[in-house]
This record gives sequence, C-alpha cells and structure tokens, in this order.
Amino acid sequence: MQNIKWLFFDLGSTLIDESECGEYRIQELLKQSNAPSREILERRMIEYASKNRLPYKDTAKAFGLETTKWRHDLEKIYDRVPYVLEKLRPSYKLGIIANQELGTEKRLVGYGIRQYFDVVISSAEEGVAKPDSKIFEISLKKAECSPEEACMIGDRLDNDIAPAAKMGMSTIWVRQGPFKYGNVGLVENKPDRIVERIEDVLLYL
Repeated sequence: MQNIKWLFFDLGSTLIDESECGEYRIQELLKQSNAPSREILERRMIEYASKNRLPYKDTAKAFGLETTKWRHDLEKIYDRVPYVLEKLRPSYKLGIIANQELGTEKRLVGYGIRQYFDVVISSAEEGVAKPDSKIFEISLKKAECSPEEACMIGDRLDNDIAPAAKMGMSTIWVRQGPFKYGNVGLVENKPDRIVERIEDVLLYL
C-alpha cells in the first residue's frame, strides 16, 4: 500500500450497516404465499452470493417473489466507522464511490461523517454506476490523483474490487454484509487485502 494518497470507500455494507434493511426485505419475501422456508431462502441467497451474483434480487426472482423497496431509514453506520475515519484522515485524502439513490451527501451528514470526505461520487448524481469504469474515472479526475495513488475499499468483489483493480488501483475487500460470501476465484482482478471488519483496514493503512 505504498504511495497511496487517496482512500475511496463504498457505502453500503462497507461504512453503512444494512443488516436491518436486509432483515426487513427477507421478512417481506417470507410473507408471500409462494415463499419457501427461511432456511431455504437464506441458503439460496448464500449460494448466489458465493457465485458473485445478487443474493436478494436473484433469490427473489428464482422463487417468483416480489422485491421490496429499499428503506434508508433502517440504515446505520457501523460502530467503529467514525474511529476508523478519524485515524485515517490525517494521513490520507478520503472519498466515496458508491451506487446510491439521490441524496447521498445529505445521508452522510445524517450519519455524522460527511466532514471526513473530500470527494463524494454517487451513481445517481453522476448518471453512471459501478462496475462501469467511468464512475472510477470521474472520481480519480475529481480527486486529481492517478489510479496508482488510490485504494478502493468495499464489500463487493464485482462492483468495488475487480473494476478498481483493473484500473490499477489498490484494493481492500471488506467481508461484511450479504456479499461476504463472494468468491475471489471468480474475479480476474483479486483484492490486495481481505479484512473481516471495516476497522481491520487500519492493519494495512
């Protein structure tokens, strides 16, 4: 991780704990008349995640279930996130590259962490989403840094790690949330580091 000047973070399941959102959506699936048991549903979600597919959407589709709208009100930051950002801020510039609905900066203010970030790039505002390389190019251009000077930190191998690594960025895969079951063997560009919790990035930075 030498020569790194910028750290870019994903939001969902990286800085933001979405477990209550996920539980709500599972409960809504289980209410439907054609839903399988929770055990079967969760087993299928893990199976899809281990293939780097979308555990919730692909599982709902497989069983013919209606998906439920995302609830931002059930999101919260992981407990150690402010501590991690405080530790990193003196040594690095920090940014966000996230697939989010409109209002990302407002939500960051609500979480109490907006002040840590020099650049906030959201798919809704930019009109392009990960894994498209364009959103990474936009972020690097705004940060005025080269890929070799940047590290992408995220929970998804397909959206965060593989496309950033392909561009020449360093990467840290945080195995949190439903995508923690992802399969490194299925992506061409591997993460440089793998951690189990967001606070563990401090071991390498």
